[in-house]
Amino acid sequence: MFSSKHQVWVLFSALLVLSIHGVAAQTTTATLTGTVLDETQAVLPGVEITVTNVGTGATRTTISGDSGGYSIGDLPSGEYELEAQLPGFQTAVRSGIRLTVGSRAALEITLRVGEVSERVVVTGDAPLVDTQTSTLRGLVDE
Repeated sequence: MFSSKHQVWVLFSALLVLSIHGVAAQTTTATLTGTVLDETQAVLPGVEITVTNVGTGATRTTISGDSGGYSIGDLPSGEYELEAQLPGFQTAVRSGIRLTVGSRAALEITLRVGEVSERVVVTGDAPLVDTQTSTLRGLVDE
């Protein structure tokens, strides 16, 4: 029915399509998501979230949405510091955030009412949990 050349071509084409899909699914960056709340656990929209890569000094900024949620994607792996600011609230800083390749970390932030000049720094936080997937991952260092 089909020649062997035609069968080889069809098989090669199918393998090529499958391999392209696998390459597109791989990622080399991480995503940091979360929700900003006040002390009463009410969501806070309009909070300016700044994430700084401690190693490179590169920063990314976003604003929390109507539901208090935020998401910053395409972050290279490394150690980060997150700062959340909203007028009428103390600035909250979270340091020691370690992101690895392909991770999708969730970090809830609580802002306290106070002077804008006040700054609350939290260190030694619990490890970030990827609440988006049930996939086990590992990172192989040098």
